[in-house]
Amino acid sequence: MHDEPTGVRAALQSPKRKSCPACQQLKHGTDSSTTPAGLSSSCQDCRRASSRLASRRRQAAVRLLIAFHAEEYQALLRLVRGRRQLGTWPRGGGRDAA
Repeated sequence: MHDEPTGVRAALQSPKRKSCPACQQLKHGTDSSTTPAGLSSSCQDCRRASSRLASRRRQAAVRLLIAFHAEEYQALLRLVRGRRQLGTWPRGGGRDAA
């Protein structure tokens, strides 16, 4: 009887310990988050912190844009609210929905 080809067993086993490049700590392979390409290089805690920081930066950028362009933002809000009330808001949400 033929067993599994060589290399398959090694691919199925997760690494025992892995060093996170962000926090420089040795963590278990199960602490790494996975991506479609495989295991991520950083640990889950570091990826969460990075994601939170990116979200806060985006929110701050939006606040700055609104503050610097308050009149255009208010006009856009009035336009959107008017379309919703009239029922002319495009359905489907694609490019051709206008």
